[in-house]
Amino acid sequence: MKRSFLLIVTSLVYGLSTTWAQQLPSSQVIPATRPASLPATILVPASDFLQEIPKGNIIADADALKAPWLFNNTALVLKSETNLMTKVTVTEPGTYYLYVRSQGEKGTGFKVAVNDKVTAASFGQTPLSWQMGGTFKLQPGAVNIKVTRIDSGPAFDLLALSKNANLREADVRPYQLPDDVKLLKDYSIPLSNAVKFGDVTGDGKTDFMVLEPNFSAHVFDNDGKELWSYQAPTEYTKERSEFEAPGLVWDFDRDGKAEVVHWRQLAGQEYLVVADGRTGKIKRQTPWPTQSLPHVYNNFRLAIGKLHKDGPNDVVVFTDTGGTITVCAYTPELKQLWKHTETRKKDNLGHYVYPVDLNKDGLDEVLVGTLLLDSKGQKLWDRFDLLPDNHDHADSYKFGDVNNDGQLDIVTANSETGVFVYEAMTGKIIWQNTAEHSQQLAVGNFLKNVPGPQVVIGGRTYGNRTIGEPYLSSQLYWFDNQGNLMKKWPGNPINGNPDFVRGNWRGDGSTQLFWHKFRLNEAGTGELYFPDPVFHMFDFMGQGAEEVITLARGRLRVYGSRQARHSNQDAKKNRDYLKSTVVNHTHY
Repeated sequence: MKRSFLLIVTSLVYGLSTTWAQQLPSSQVIPATRPASLPATILVPASDFLQEIPKGNIIADADALKAPWLFNNTALVLKSETNLMTKVTVTEPGTYYLYVRSQGEKGTGFKVAVNDKVTAASFGQTPLSWQMGGTFKLQPGAVNIKVTRIDSGPAFDLLALSKNANLREADVRPYQLPDDVKLLKDYSIPLSNAVKFGDVTGDGKTDFMVLEPNFSAHVFDNDGKELWSYQAPTEYTKERSEFEAPGLVWDFDRDGKAEVVHWRQLAGQEYLVVADGRTGKIKRQTPWPTQSLPHVYNNFRLAIGKLHKDGPNDVVVFTDTGGTITVCAYTPELKQLWKHTETRKKDNLGHYVYPVDLNKDGLDEVLVGTLLLDSKGQKLWDRFDLLPDNHDHADSYKFGDVNNDGQLDIVTANSETGVFVYEAMTGKIIWQNTAEHSQQLAVGNFLKNVPGPQVVIGGRTYGNRTIGEPYLSSQLYWFDNQGNLMKKWPGNPINGNPDFVRGNWRGDGSTQLFWHKFRLNEAGTGELYFPDPVFHMFDFMGQGAEEVITLARGRLRVYGSRQARHSNQDAKKNRDYLKSTVVNHTHY
């Protein structure tokens, strides 16, 4: 998790867009270019201390701390008295001044030790401040930096050692994030946990639909201009707000202008609608496949399937009202092809539906929970014997040839029961293991000198909110292709409910894996890469490389690699890529 370095690097100016009702807070202004150099200065961001983060400490952003800005938009709140330590490398001998950017209040605080010398000053006792902490004579080589003598509660985002006796916050602010990261798009949007992507205007650029938790929908073009919106009725709003809202963007008639598919309530009835992507005008509609109102809203989801040879062009609908769970398939004209119903408690079949061609016959099978249906809706197998309790359901799925037999396998994160790897067409278990509450996962050849492909799980833990602990935290569990646990990272869970995204970041065909705000390296540890959590990854810009999309508190941003090779071939022109990589996407 190293990012401490002697800064002799290149450039940066802050900028942002205001495409929604309010301007983004100044805390979120992101560097675009970098000044030529910041001589003889070593920056030690808070993220450098995450490798062995003590239990109780939490990551916070500027919004959470009500700060005007934070370095890398990431601070550590020190709720544990356990010391933190990292190492930096000094290349120039001389006298260095220590600077600390921190905040706190009366009764909180900490000191800093540089090698064996502890600062006389304490930090983190006042509102956010930039404070000098004394001088240190340093020789070239490794230097220990320790945060010590902690009185619970302060926060810090940056330490700096510099030969400059007058170093200012403004001097260091441009040097956020790795050199490789370039901000490409910056949108302010309604608060959402579900954003869907596609070209609704026909200009070849990526537009998007923002779904609010209450099922309202807003469609924006690539410039961030709102084209139209649908406001869901307020009745049952609370019941609709727990999970992602259902919706997707897809060009059914192949005229270059994608339609929008989503839920609407009209005259007291619920409908699945296909609307004009540019105007929101309904083109087709059919009753949503569920019982009449009132009912419970649990998992209402949509996906594009390839159920006919000329596909993908069909709509698969998953509806879970608790007690009754249905999977339905529709033609582009919304003619129902088939319907499968299970009588089971909420969540027993997970949260999403996955149309995937598992047997390579050109048509999709449909996976939902531990149930696999063929393209005609007939059951191929189920493993309800393994997960009879709705609590231990599949939160996320990935597909890959884990046992290297040339066939796709299904990998699932199954809550407290852990991770399962299945033979796709039989449901037979290849291997299984535990990883706390297994929530998110990724499959691929990520680690060096470890038999692959590896499976990495985000193992979720739950905190006691009555004593101020974060409700959700997560830690990585790395497994080899035999299911052996190789390592965990970081040393303790960090707060949040993070996603994985993976893709062709550099445009050279290699795969990079990202989790939370981090790029994961070949050792399975992270380097902080983004100011907000990752959300999605695909060829947003249409130039052949794949960009990372972050989402946090009404901010949607697109980042690319400065080193990316651009083929200028838009991967989204391939409808199979568009379906599997872009459109059929979910947090879980």
